[in-house]
Amino acid sequence: MKILMYNTVAEELPYVKDWSAKTGHEVVNLFDPLDTENVSMAKGYDAVSTQQTTVMPAPIYSKLAQFGIKQIALRQVGYDVFDLPAAFENNIRLSNVAAYSPRAIAEYTLTQLMNILRNNKKFDRAMATGDYTWAAGGRAREIYQMTVALIGVGRIGSSFAQMLHALGAKVLAVDPIYRAQNEAFVEYTTLDDALSRANVISFHTPLNSQTKGMADKSFFDKIQPGTIMLNMARGEIVDMAILEKSLLSGHLYGAAFDVTPNENEFMDKKQSINELPENIQRLVQLDNFYLSPHIAFYTNTAIKNMVEMALNDAVTIVNGGYTENEILR
Repeated sequence: MKILMYNTVAEELPYVKDWSAKTGHEVVNLFDPLDTENVSMAKGYDAVSTQQTTVMPAPIYSKLAQFGIKQIALRQVGYDVFDLPAAFENNIRLSNVAAYSPRAIAEYTLTQLMNILRNNKKFDRAMATGDYTWAAGGRAREIYQMTVALIGVGRIGSSFAQMLHALGAKVLAVDPIYRAQNEAFVEYTTLDDALSRANVISFHTPLNSQTKGMADKSFFDKIQPGTIMLNMARGEIVDMAILEKSLLSGHLYGAAFDVTPNENEFMDKKQSINELPENIQRLVQLDNFYLSPHIAFYTNTAIKNMVEMALNDAVTIVNGGYTENEILR
């Protein structure tokens, strides 16, 4: 079987080579995301795979169908990049990798929470100027004193909840899906109740019609003064203008984001600070805001699993089989 892998990154190549040697399937790598310009490259292949934050518009699926390709295997969790109606209309089966390493993202979220609690950005900036005083950063809070509201308690949220519980934090869970196994370390509650009680709010939910724009003015009005906000999920969940106002006013004590709504303009690029979107330029200057380039997932384990699971699913679907990672109508 011949598989065309779009948007390959260098770190994936050793795992692709190992998988090909193990399975006997041929994988050809392209280093750009799948789009209307390069979809024609898929002609003559049996399957395609990609990982990207740029959307795949409707013409892509009809082209793939013309080439006899029946699927797209996504090497990531978030599948909001798909045009689902267009894919299904063209009988293109879709899969994602829903659990390549939930701990990777959970551990990174915990890392950023600790950074905020310990005022590390303030201390780092002060020390760079020669200021080694305690007052430069301020006193920290300890995590066992925190009540953390998790918006979305799937694989990643559950992993984060277990870590928080082990460290002594109170964990509140907001999710329409109840998982009985989580009762040992979370308290399920409503969104309004969680927002009124939490010191920390962390998003671990997919982007969909229910979550897009969820953290709007009404949402921010319900949170306690001095709350910390964490978003390693999708940028479009949070209204960034209101986030900025809340950080400047002190209503939010701090925030750490691995995503932004406009990240395709600047993520994964080298550029001058002055070339960044204006709101990002302002936000990164704040001592209480942490921004990372969508790398919460970025571990050896995660990269290996993303490659192997997506390629295995591609083969399974092409052969007419079914995988638990398939995105259903």
